[in-house]
Amino acid sequence: MSIQNRVETGDSAVHYDSSPRLFELLLDKNMNYSSGFYHTGDEDLDAAQVNKMERVAAVCGFRPGQTLLDMGCGWSGPARYFAEHHRMKVIGYTLSQVQRDFAMKMAEERGIADRLDIRVCSVLDAELEPESVDHVIFFESIIHMWEKLDLFRMCHQALKPSGTLFVQESNYDRNSNTEKFRGDRGFQLVDDVFGNTATMVSTGEMMRLMEEACFLPCYSENISNHYKRTLEQWCDRIDQHSEEMAAAEPQFFPELRKYLMMALATYRREGTICHMTVGQKTPNNWAMRTPFSS
Repeated sequence: MSIQNRVETGDSAVHYDSSPRLFELLLDKNMNYSSGFYHTGDEDLDAAQVNKMERVAAVCGFRPGQTLLDMGCGWSGPARYFAEHHRMKVIGYTLSQVQRDFAMKMAEERGIADRLDIRVCSVLDAELEPESVDHVIFFESIIHMWEKLDLFRMCHQALKPSGTLFVQESNYDRNSNTEKFRGDRGFQLVDDVFGNTATMVSTGEMMRLMEEACFLPCYSENISNHYKRTLEQWCDRIDQHSEEMAAAEPQFFPELRKYLMMALATYRREGTICHMTVGQKTPNNWAMRTPFSS
């Protein structure tokens, strides 16, 4: 199946094609470019990201041998983690050849290249067989995509009957604030650099779109404090490694620093929130069959 692509060229390409070294200095050792999860608040980035991956696996019911689709996989940190530690077959989509090359090199070093398939392609142009995957994840990527309803319908068709759709994303605190935020000059600058962040919606709107695509929302968790802590740790790393980051990407680094500082400010004043939300394709006793600990 395929949908007409109307996203993502222009200045935002510099974000996807930046030097891996810049993000190695910013992110955890697995290169997860999304919120971690903190049981105590004292975890470092590496531990927090492992916590988050394991929580997602438990919530969605990941099993060895299942096929996972990562829509907008970036540096492929989650894709590699689930392929390595949960022995899943993972297909990821990225816009960047730089990101694919980095991901596959790391996969080869870890001996998991046979379980990881990273494709350079817009998610809107992905060719997916009906009922061919067990789970689909969007880790803070769908914010850059206008056609959320079309994408959810595409995922619904690709998922097996027992499949789950997982979305972790930054959201407005309420959908009525959408136009106010889109009119903000700082927001527009971020959107120009990082690509279509103006497509952000509220958590309620995200769930409505899932329902319109025939998913049954079955789980939602507010992890805003976890994302705030992650952003604080990323900003600490910027302070620690600013000279080397600037040397790796002298033009893009100031924009990245500005973006992360603005993101932290919006989370601190609770104008932006982050939810992990799961939709199931068909009713399947999800709540009874998926035990996980907090």
